[in-house]
Amino acid sequence: MLQVYSPQVTPRISFIFDLIFKNILGLEYRVTDNREAFLKCSGPRLNYSGSRFDSEVFIESSGLLFDKGVRPQALRVSAWNGTKMFYETSAGSDLPFDIFAASFWLVTRYEEYLPSIRDKHNRFMASESLAIKNDFLQRPLVNIWSAILKELLLTKFPGLVFTPPEYSYISTFDLDNVYCYKGKSWWRNAGGAVKSLMRMDFSGIGQRIKVLSGKIPDPYDHYDFHRSLQKQYGIPIIYFLLYAKKSRFDGAVSRKSAAYQALIETVKKYAETGIHPSYFSGEKPGLLLSEVIHLAKALQKPVTKSRQHFLKLSFPATYQNLVKAGITEDYSMGYQSHPGFRAAICTPYFFFDLKTETVTNLKIFPFCIMDSTLYDYMKLSPADAWPHIKSLVEEVKNVNGTLITIWHDRTFCNTGLYKGWKALFAEMVKIASTKKF
Repeated sequence: MLQVYSPQVTPRISFIFDLIFKNILGLEYRVTDNREAFLKCSGPRLNYSGSRFDSEVFIESSGLLFDKGVRPQALRVSAWNGTKMFYETSAGSDLPFDIFAASFWLVTRYEEYLPSIRDKHNRFMASESLAIKNDFLQRPLVNIWSAILKELLLTKFPGLVFTPPEYSYISTFDLDNVYCYKGKSWWRNAGGAVKSLMRMDFSGIGQRIKVLSGKIPDPYDHYDFHRSLQKQYGIPIIYFLLYAKKSRFDGAVSRKSAAYQALIETVKKYAETGIHPSYFSGEKPGLLLSEVIHLAKALQKPVTKSRQHFLKLSFPATYQNLVKAGITEDYSMGYQSHPGFRAAICTPYFFFDLKTETVTNLKIFPFCIMDSTLYDYMKLSPADAWPHIKSLVEEVKNVNGTLITIWHDRTFCNTGLYKGWKALFAEMVKIASTKKF
C-alpha cells in the first residue's frame, strides 16, 4: 500500500487520488494530513505538498487542489518526455509538473466552466480548448501521465503491487432516426416522397414504396449486422434511443409506432439501452425526466444510461439535470467536430461538480471516435478516416483504457455520403476487439 501525505485532504484531493491511484493504476493507497504520522511510515510513501521531507516520492503541489471555485488559470503547456505537461513544478519535485492538478483540471472540464465562444448549438468549441491549441487532443494524457507516475513509484518502491483494469471496447449507437421510412406516419412519408419528387429522385421514391410494402428492408435497418459482429467478437453494445416528440432537431420515428416498439423488444435482448435526450431537454429538465419515464416504461426497466443529442453539454447544468433524472452513466464526453479525448482520459470516472465541490454518482464514459466527425466535419472518405481510427484505437490500447465509439443508424445505409462506412465499421470492430486471432 502507498502512504500519501497532503497538508489538506480536500474533496478535490480525494477525487483525483482515487481516479489515478485506484481507477487507472489499481494501486491501494491511504492519504493523511498528519505529517508526523506520515514520517513514521516505513513503507512506500508519496508526499504531495510544498516541500520534500526526506526519501519519499515528492510531487510539488500547485495549490489548485486546495482551492475552491473556478477562476482563470495562467497555464503554460510545454513538452516533456515525449508528452505535454502544465502546472510546472520546481527542480526539487520528482516530476516536473503537478500531475494531480493537471489531471484534475482536464477531467473536470475546468475550462468549460469559464466564459468561452460557443457554436450555434451553444456547445463549447473544440477550437477553444487547451488540447487543440497545444496539439494533445489525440492523446489520453491523464492515462499516459499515470503510467509515468507508476514507473516513478516502482523505481523507488519496487514492491508496490498494481492491478490496473484491462483494455476494453464498448460499441455504441445513436438512433437519431431508428428507421429511414418504417414507423413514420403516412404524412411524413408523403412529405418525404414530395421532397424526393422535387429533387427528381425517382429511385428514392421507389425505395420508399418498396420498404413500406415490405418488399425490401429499410435502409437503416442494420441491427442484425450489429448483432452478428457482437457474436463474432464478443463486444458489448449500447443503443441510445431518441424517445421524444418530433421537432426541428429530433427526427426519430414516433415512439408510439409499432415498428419502434418492436425494435425495442428486439435490441433489449442482446444490447444495453439508454436515453438520447431530445435537443431541447437540456433547457427543460421536466422534458428530460418525461422522456426517461416514457422510455423506462417501454423497456420495462429503469433507464440509467444517457448520451446527449447533438452532444450538447453545458457544465455543470447538463450533468446536474441527468443526476436528478436518475441517470448514473453518461457517454457524451467527446467533441462532435474533432476525434480524440475531450477530457484527456480514456478511463470512466465520476463527475466532479466544480460548483458544489462534490463527487457525484454519475459516471462519465468518454468516447474518442464518432462516424459523423469523420465524414461531416473532417470530410474524410472511409479510406482517409482509417488512419485516424487506427491511431486512436492504439492510443487506448497502449494505456489499457476503455475504447468507446459512436456510430449512427444512417451511416450503415451504404449509399451516397455513407458509402463504404459500413465496411469501415466492421474493420474498426475487428481491430478494437480484444479477441485474439
